Amino acid sequence: IGDKTYWFANANSYLEFTTATKPASARATAHKGANETTSAVRSEKPPSRVAGGHHGLRSGLPSTSGWWRLAIDTCFYLGYGIHDYDISPGTREWHVNMGLLKQNACPITLGSEDNVYESASSKLWLAVMDMVPGTIANPQGYTVTDDVSTLDAMSYSSAFWVASIVESAAQYLLLGGTLMSASAEKDGNSKDFYWTDGGFIDTTGVVAHLQQQRTSIVAFYNNNDDLEVLAAPWAFLFGRSSATDTMNHLEGPELGQVFADTTLFDQVYANLTDGSILRASLSNVEILENSYLGTSAYTLDSLVIISNQYSDEFIDSFSDGDIKSNLNEDFPNKFDVALPTLDANVLCMMQDYKVQKYAGELKKALGL
Repeated sequence: IGDKTYWFANANSYLEFTTATKPASARATAHKGANETTSAVRSEKPPSRVAGGHHGLRSGLPSTSGWWRLAIDTCFYLGYGIHDYDISPGTREWHVNMGLLKQNACPITLGSEDNVYESASSKLWLAVMDMVPGTIANPQGYTVTDDVSTLDAMSYSSAFWVASIVESAAQYLLLGGTLMSASAEKDGNSKDFYWTDGGFIDTTGVVAHLQQQRTSIVAFYNNNDDLEVLAAPWAFLFGRSSATDTMNHLEGPELGQVFADTTLFDQVYANLTDGSILRASLSNVEILENSYLGTSAYTLDSLVIISNQYSDEFIDSFSDGDIKSNLNEDFPNKFDVALPTLDANVLCMMQDYKVQKYAGELKKALGL
């Protein structure tokens, strides 16, 4: 009852916003589109910046650019009774990574065996938004000229669905109009891009912190892919070859390496895929200068990675055997989108389990 503060957490970032309890009038119109509310709910609020005006979610799918932003806005409204204009990035520094893919490069072609995009150095770039001031940095020196809000950044950085469109000539022809466009300029020259999921270049979120030369990084790697099947997001950062899929680290290991010592990856991988460990910890890690990703050479004091692999040790810690027998076979990292209720709850408990297990290391790494 009354005002509540919520946190939205995703890997290396957080989002804070405050909202009052959803009014009855808002609940009554919850079935409408993200920007279709009663005048009482919208009083003293600026209009939402959704392309195409006040459309319902159904009318924005799937043929218009901006439908994904509208879908995320709808989720916030249905869950918390707020819109994009209610969301504040807060005051603590945090960053979100996104991809910029040149429009004239589409549709793109990936390697037949490893799915690496050979033209990434000149066609697919990283963009990192400092969420509090709303500024966007690009290692190639381009300046995004579009106004990008907090909700925009959230929608761009999570646009995984872009992959199937830009990697298929047929889908690009039919659905290219659903892609989210960006304009950026350098030295007076303007180029047109599409926004993509930041995972196209860095799934881990670590690169954005390395750009800032952080001395200590704690990375919770909760990607919905089994590391034993898809190791590329970490392998490439260590300069190690590995087949990737169509939406993770498309630049490959040559462009993607930031950790100087490639031999460290073997033990990191072994620890992260061991269900009784699920943690890799490195100290005094040499970082390479990487002009493509925008990192400079320096020494990272501490890197702690927590993985999301299946753990018999954790599952067997429940006294109720029905929990193990009723978990989905895809638990915890093979779900396409949504999780069943039991799996979602157990996944949350698993995160707490790992934090408690390595509380001492995490506190040390975070200086607590």
